[in-house]
Amino acid sequence: MIDVYTDEESKKNTKLGFKRIILLLLLSIVASIGIGFIISQYAIKPYIAKLSEKSMNAYSVKIPQLNYYIIKIGQYSDEKDASYNLNLLTMKGIYGEILKDGESYILCLGQFMDKKDADDFSLKLSKSGINSSVALYYGPVYQVYYEKNSEKDVKEVIDRLNVFLSSLSHLSQLSYKIAFGTISEKDIDDTEKYFKKYSNMTYNRNIDENLKKILDDTEAINSQILNNFGDIKTSFELNDGNAYRLTQKLLMDSIEQYYDSVSSLK
Repeated sequence: MIDVYTDEESKKNTKLGFKRIILLLLLSIVASIGIGFIISQYAIKPYIAKLSEKSMNAYSVKIPQLNYYIIKIGQYSDEKDASYNLNLLTMKGIYGEILKDGESYILCLGQFMDKKDADDFSLKLSKSGINSSVALYYGPVYQVYYEKNSEKDVKEVIDRLNVFLSSLSHLSQLSYKIAFGTISEKDIDDTEKYFKKYSNMTYNRNIDENLKKILDDTEAINSQILNNFGDIKTSFELNDGNAYRLTQKLLMDSIEQYYDSVSSLK
């Protein structure tokens, strides 16, 4: 049987259906507000409070940044060109290194941590007929977060890292003196003492994982440097002209290892 409605009944049914839709819409809005309230009270608010508490109690410190200067004599897009020119220098008894910088290959004749030393060496090269320029390279920057009750241990770590970088600076100065022929056996011994002092320093090893890692890495670099001082002394005693290469290679390798250590921190 087919139901037949009058116009009045049809209008009445339409109004009733519209009211039901409005009612369902209002109920869904109320339900959404209720769910939102519950989430804000029991999930979001406690999380925000936790973050606020962390930000209030957390402190941060930057790992000492290691910057250095290079004496650049050429820049190439092809590594083969850089290697060819490096070989020409080697045949002339001149020490050089190739550094990768983005897509370029930099041919340099020295690296120093002090700008004056770098400028002096560049000027020395110019007087000998080798055109060069001094470029500053910045080391990676890393920030460690810690709680206030760890402040003393963190300060000790940062102080220790600054001692290590100071030792590298002395190695750089030693290489500079060798380049200018003003080196003495005492200079080598005095520089070695800085690294021996660092190897004898102690610290609290129950510290932040990142800080412990970089200290362990600097200890390894420091040991590597100490193991090479015998070769530097021998080269100086024999006057074989190899001491500059030894100190420069040791300095550059140490800087790169420090960079790798800082860059690998979590």
